[in-house]
Amino acid sequence: MKRFAFFSDLIFTFLASALLSLCLFRFLRLSFWFSLLLASLCGGLVMAAVGAYLQSKRKTLLLKRSDEQEKEKLLLHLALLSDSAKTEFFRAFLSQSTPVQRFSLLRLHNERQFYFLHFKLSPVNADDVAKYARLKTGKEKILLCGTIEDPARALCERLHIQIKTGNEVYVLLKKSDTLPKNYLGDEPKTKNKKWKLWFAKSNSKRFLISGTFILLLSFLTPYFYYYILCSLLLISTAVFVRVFGYS
Repeated sequence: MKRFAFFSDLIFTFLASALLSLCLFRFLRLSFWFSLLLASLCGGLVMAAVGAYLQSKRKTLLLKRSDEQEKEKLLLHLALLSDSAKTEFFRAFLSQSTPVQRFSLLRLHNERQFYFLHFKLSPVNADDVAKYARLKTGKEKILLCGTIEDPARALCERLHIQIKTGNEVYVLLKKSDTLPKNYLGDEPKTKNKKWKLWFAKSNSKRFLISGTFILLLSFLTPYFYYYILCSLLLISTAVFVRVFGYS
């Protein structure tokens, strides 16, 4: 289905850009067949460029549109969890490789590591790190957190406390298939979606059809330039919405 949508976008882009180019060349009073040849060439070039863009977009948007959103949901979920639930969640996760025991709230340990948990709406600060440093242990100290301030990060490096922030925690949970099934705070939001509806990809056909009809009418009206300009604007909008619009 995704491949069909991809080729559909390419075909639409070719037709729309070729028609747009044809309008432009006819506006310049070139012969119809020469304009058609040039328009086909322009359509092919634009289609190739859009195809390359869409292919790269599919790869780069994976993290932005899915992983990045889910990571933010995870961090909010962890921040909203009670300290007890948070501790148990990470105890179960870390025990998948090596048995981990609870030391106290938000503190876990095994034979070699000692874990501090800090998932709050505010980042880890230097005072928080100082509290972790006071605990005397020969084990490796690891701080699992959402975000951390730069001074706190520098202090962790001085005190040899390893840091794993939200990105790393999310990747670890995802790889082990331990992400929560339902996220706290993930409630449906009521937003004004009018502007998204205007620029929905499905509207590209309407823009293209309107532009085509106005283009045809331009040959039947004395206001030739006005109709050509309107058709160019509509067809350009169709291409823009089809490529950059919302699904």
